[in-house]
Amino acid sequence: MTWLRRHYPALEHPLYLRLLGATALSSLGSQFTVLALSVAVFSATGSVASLAGIWAVRVASRLLLQPLTGALADRWDRRRTLVGGYLLSALLSASLVLVLLEPLLVYPLVFLIQTVEGLVSPTMAAVVPSLVPKEALVSANALRVVLTKVTASLGPALAGLLYGLVGPVWLFIFDALTFAGVAYAVLGLPPALGAAPSRGTSLWAEAAEGLRFAVASRTVWMILLLSMLTSLFWRVVEIVMVPISLEVASIGAAGLGLLYTSLTLGGVVGVATLGALKKGVPGLAWVVLLNTLLAVPMLLGATFPTFPVLLAVFFLSGILFDISGVATQSLLQAAVPKHLLGRVFSLVNVSLALGVLPVLGGLDPLVRALGPAGALEATALVVCAAGALLYIAAMVRGSRAEAKEEG
Repeated sequence: MTWLRRHYPALEHPLYLRLLGATALSSLGSQFTVLALSVAVFSATGSVASLAGIWAVRVASRLLLQPLTGALADRWDRRRTLVGGYLLSALLSASLVLVLLEPLLVYPLVFLIQTVEGLVSPTMAAVVPSLVPKEALVSANALRVVLTKVTASLGPALAGLLYGLVGPVWLFIFDALTFAGVAYAVLGLPPALGAAPSRGTSLWAEAAEGLRFAVASRTVWMILLLSMLTSLFWRVVEIVMVPISLEVASIGAAGLGLLYTSLTLGGVVGVATLGALKKGVPGLAWVVLLNTLLAVPMLLGATFPTFPVLLAVFFLSGILFDISGVATQSLLQAAVPKHLLGRVFSLVNVSLALGVLPVLGGLDPLVRALGPAGALEATALVVCAAGALLYIAAMVRGSRAEAKEEG
């Protein structure tokens, strides 16, 4: 235990550990709901389009409401926001049982769930810097990702087993109970940690203030661009790996599942190592480089799409993807003023949603022209080229800032 505390300084802070344990359990409950909802809706409708509609509703919520929910995360008392948000999430998760009676209810319910998540997620990210010191941010975020990866690995299999034994209703109820558990854990935070500064401006003015800050901050706008690139790249990977696995590599659905298991294991190894070794907050150039390098292994996979190569590629990609995610979040938490954190993290979520849009209209003709492996290779090259330009910009401006300080 002493070794763990020495290498993961976030473990020294009991308030963060209380929150970490509760959110890990909630993550498991969310995995239950994802599977149960997908199976229940498809069983009731027999339509793949109905599942695509759920995904579209989630994206629409992010694009339409995230800037405002981020402003609310910075306007309201953060402890009360989290308690209320998680209790509302519990109510909405339990309400998903109504989908079994009327499948069309899934769309308004998912929209509401995603809207509340759009408020809770940036608020939680904004609270973490008040629970741990700056030098423990990387280990705090690394621990969260490790536990999330573990629940992501165990959750679907356990949910599938329980779905057959007890049906979807109890899975929805379990998810609701875990949300209530997080609300109880948040009640243990001191009120001062959740306090937001009083404001006399309108919600729209506060959202505009966050946008102006993002545009003026080199760190923030570069990370927003990186988030769009990363989202675009991984949506392409998720789609084209299906035909690559089935038709090019001929590894079948079981092989595809093993690739994503390898991705998850790589992520766990990567962030566990980063959390133990990296004590300070990474710089912008380092974050840009990590987000750029995560596309490099897929170039190898697209060129040599055999099972052993793809297995290694996904493992390495998992390491790079989750290390870059932890580094990016830690940098934002350290660099952005606390009263703007909610709005900035909401803008990151908007950027992730925007990264999906080119995939919707552009991927199909790209696959028709180049094939699935060629489309993956082309996308990886675009991400690497754009990332390289951002890295050069980060290095040049960083050098100018250092020269100005020395002068």
